[in-house]
Amino acid sequence: MNEEKKDKIKNGQVLAFPIPIKNKEVAEKLRETLAYVQEKANEYLEFAHKNKLYSVFDGNNSKYSYKVLEPIFVKLYKKSKMSSRINRGVLEIVGRTMRQVRDRMRVFDLLMKETNDPKKWTNKLLIKNEIFEKADYVKNIREQVINYKRKHRDVPEDFYALQKPPKVKKKILTYAPDDGQAIKLTKDKDKIKLSFKVIDRCGKQIKWRWLETNIKLPSFLEEKQITSPDLRFDCVHGDYLPILDFKITVEKPKKQKSENFITIDWGVRKLLTLCVFNNKGEQLSQPYFANFCGIQSKLQRIYKDIDHWKSKRDKLLHKDSLFKQCNREIAKRWNKISLINKEISHTAANIIVFFAKHYNCSKIYYENLKSLKSRGYSRNKNHQINTTVRQKIIALTDYKVSLCGYSLQKPIHPAGTSSICPKCSHKGQHFSSSDNHKKQHKSLPWFYCPNCTFSADRDYVACLNIARKAIFKKNLKKCTKTVVYKKTRLPDSLFRQDAFATTHCKGHIYYLKGWIHSVSLSSKVVQKSFNSFKGTIFGILRV
Repeated sequence: MNEEKKDKIKNGQVLAFPIPIKNKEVAEKLRETLAYVQEKANEYLEFAHKNKLYSVFDGNNSKYSYKVLEPIFVKLYKKSKMSSRINRGVLEIVGRTMRQVRDRMRVFDLLMKETNDPKKWTNKLLIKNEIFEKADYVKNIREQVINYKRKHRDVPEDFYALQKPPKVKKKILTYAPDDGQAIKLTKDKDKIKLSFKVIDRCGKQIKWRWLETNIKLPSFLEEKQITSPDLRFDCVHGDYLPILDFKITVEKPKKQKSENFITIDWGVRKLLTLCVFNNKGEQLSQPYFANFCGIQSKLQRIYKDIDHWKSKRDKLLHKDSLFKQCNREIAKRWNKISLINKEISHTAANIIVFFAKHYNCSKIYYENLKSLKSRGYSRNKNHQINTTVRQKIIALTDYKVSLCGYSLQKPIHPAGTSSICPKCSHKGQHFSSSDNHKKQHKSLPWFYCPNCTFSADRDYVACLNIARKAIFKKNLKKCTKTVVYKKTRLPDSLFRQDAFATTHCKGHIYYLKGWIHSVSLSSKVVQKSFNSFKGTIFGILRV
């Protein structure tokens, strides 16, 4: 690889652009091919688990996994009846899965060296010895070992006793190791000519043949060099279609330098609240509340349907034909929830990115998700807290703001953010609304300070306190400094949570597919700008 190409990769970022194939005949053949590929990939993984081969990647930094695995799976390859380049793509998928399992195995071994009691396994236990691993791995393995111990009354002997053979659950094949023997791509004016090597079954015999099709050339690929894509199946407007993920290297944007930043608070009644500040301690915008009430009620109905089908299934025998039907209905509803949550995550991330661009905010602060506990609320609220896709929103926001040159900062500890007054740092109280102080409870949405009589929405108060922590780096109880609204005084009526609140929530964003009025912002200031932004930049960001 020459120096110019190395420098381009170093200073660039690889983005995947999905293009669906709508030809039904081609889609059916690709589905059959990927089903066969998936079957062989799972055979490889079962063989690797049985022979304890996860450690083959230790000390090996090869870019392609198939180069490491090809000599190991020679016998299985000869029985698989796959072409060599298709086999390389399968081994690449298998290698990615094996690397992930190997990382989990390494974390398990590190924790077992510290103590045999899984209840003491935390990320801090490893950090004490200057060992830094993904906190999700530690948490997941801890729960897995606790469940194993509850069932077998002892900890597992090794990782292989704990871990079942992994499986490739989705139909996917990468053409990254291919050199034109499994897929051929040629540009022809405004089209791309594609030739796939697909499976052709003749009874028990398996043959491979070429299948040709055309797809429309997107404008962003006209001046780009087309490289080998990944092939997968996904739902596109209700149809289960093959999708080609074309990977293109784009230049990394320069990091933006600005004194402005955004603070984000995660709520129970509202998905998120955001507000803009600067390093001088000035509030530059009124708060914006992203409400997903319409879609949340729909999700609650789907969850109730799942409970209904589960209760119906539990009364049946496993051999009963209706038992399988119940499982299919449950799976359909879980798939529907997954698609809706995906749309919610993209919408919320796009809203955050839009305000970052609109106010030129180089940094984004948010509170730590671990603080949100589902205890002491009603059953519906507990369920809502546990099923909200906040972690997915953070991951998408981090990805999308990096494309604009902004940065997502480390999460801020949420202690006292919604219970301490941002003006005088005294303990506040929570009520149902600004004019109703009869009932007081920690879960109610309105904040009131009995010391200085400051009153506001509790999520807005949390945004103010997150900004104070970000600027002044002090404990809220000991901090005497506050932030000041730069432009005008904030009207109390903007934050009302009672019946009159609807008069202040007129700006709707019709973005979630099929769900009108599902998302709303409580400010009308930049609604026109947001709609124009949604049609241009959102198309690029939502990949």
